[in-house]
Amino acid sequence: MTFAERQALRKQAIAELNRGNLKEYENIMRKAREAIPDYKVPDQEVWGSDNAKVIKRRKRVKRLLEAGYDNKEIIAMCGTSNATIWKDIRILREMGTIKVDE
Repeated sequence: MTFAERQALRKQAIAELNRGNLKEYENIMRKAREAIPDYKVPDQEVWGSDNAKVIKRRKRVKRLLEAGYDNKEIIAMCGTSNATIWKDIRILREMGTIKVDE
């Protein structure tokens, strides 16, 4: 998608916002953003946080879970509390970053 096409989408999105269609505005703006060639998905959408320490810990938790470690071993390796690791696992499952084993 060319720059001019993205600009046209943005103008259309502004018109929708002026009409009060917030959901339509967000959808059109998402299309315009994702059409940018070097667009990256924000860390918030993948890891559930923008904090670098949290993202690093969650990447480690994901890697250890995929390697087959249980929660007690992960807690010992990460050096954090039980609640923190459980929360990380829950958030990673909700975000779809790790698969749910059922």
